Amino acid sequence: MMNKSNAGFTLVEIMIALAMIAILLAIAFPNYIKSGRTVHKTMCIANLKKIDSAIDQWVLENRISAGTAIANYEEDIYRDYVRGGKPKCPSGGEYTLGVVGVTPQVTCSKEDAGHKLL
Repeated sequence: MMNKSNAGFTLVEIMIALAMIAILLAIAFPNYIKSGRTVHKTMCIANLKKIDSAIDQWVLENRISAGTAIANYEEDIYRDYVRGGKPKCPSGGEYTLGVVGVTPQVTCSKEDAGHKLL
């Protein structure tokens, strides 16, 4: 007499497990993408604050008057006042220096995506 033992999983059980994994991934993946965008935005805002602070320090130390175009001194500011040189926007945006005394003094090209100083 032969005894059958139920040592393995049935096809239905495996299919149900795969379906549950697929559902969990479908729920988690959009949140993962959104969190990546949030991190990039937060890092960009931190870079903007860093650059703005460097500009303020440069203005004070060099006694620059309001209304001066900062772009003419961009290389000096990044070399002397920002550790590590010119930062890059993690989302691929470009930073543009404005005018002394105008808030904000630096902007990001991804401003429409929330990459801006308030």
